[in-house]
Amino acid sequence: MKRFFLLSIFVSIFVPGRAQVALLPSPDAKSLGMGGLSMTTLSGAHAIYDNPAMAAFSSTPAQIASSYCGAGDADYYAVTGYWRFDNFNLTQIGWRQFLRERGNNDMAVDLGYSRRIGDRWAVGAITRYMHLKRPEGSSDALAADLSVGWMLPVRLGAFSSVRAGAKLSNLGGYFKKQDYSLPMNFTVGAALDTYLSDAHEITVGADFGYCFSPSAARGCQVALGAEYNLMQLVQFRAGYHYGERQVVPSYASVGAGLRILHLRLDFAYLFAGKETFLHNTYSISFGFDF
Repeated sequence: MKRFFLLSIFVSIFVPGRAQVALLPSPDAKSLGMGGLSMTTLSGAHAIYDNPAMAAFSSTPAQIASSYCGAGDADYYAVTGYWRFDNFNLTQIGWRQFLRERGNNDMAVDLGYSRRIGDRWAVGAITRYMHLKRPEGSSDALAADLSVGWMLPVRLGAFSSVRAGAKLSNLGGYFKKQDYSLPMNFTVGAALDTYLSDAHEITVGADFGYCFSPSAARGCQVALGAEYNLMQLVQFRAGYHYGERQVVPSYASVGAGLRILHLRLDFAYLFAGKETFLHNTYSISFGFDF
């Protein structure tokens, strides 16, 4: 059976023993442009797929966003939105669809809630319904993600802040007993934002993740990323992602972003080996802040 992997989109991994694992990574071009950094993202296009708790720290009342990821013959689409009830409560929704060869058509719908606790902490919870369509049949699953975020202003440069976050993903399973399983992941990360002046901001961060179930997909991942923000208008990004056991291959990435009034546009491109499924992978994200 042919193996096909794609980090930047909704993926199915075929492993020995007829076991199948469905991965649901973030399609956010901002995250991918920084090596897959996702636990501390404040203003990404798809907070529900990064760390939902961090969205509670955002000052934007509402946002809608969409992304497209492509590699080879695969196409992946995502649409998300969030709405803030007040300064402490926020709800999120997301839809993803992955189209690839041989009649595979995978879809996921996510619903989430985030709450800010005081000035420093926030928590988030996501529920997810997945439908996997294969030539031999289809499968359905339910899962949940739990996340936490923390942010602290610090004295460094004109203004700085330290952020940290963690997420436990894919707590759940399929409706019927079968040779499919959900990859249970735990990821932690930290980042530093600092303004060199009113016009120049730099962000650096790192994530560490580990997939501990099932054993066929077990392994760790490390993401390192940086962003330079010019006048809150133009962003330049770069990063590196290390993946263990070829569950997700290692790659380098670059990206750019543009902010015009309430519009957001982000792009990311991954540099991976020609022998890997991530070769020539790219992502485009578009968002609108209300």
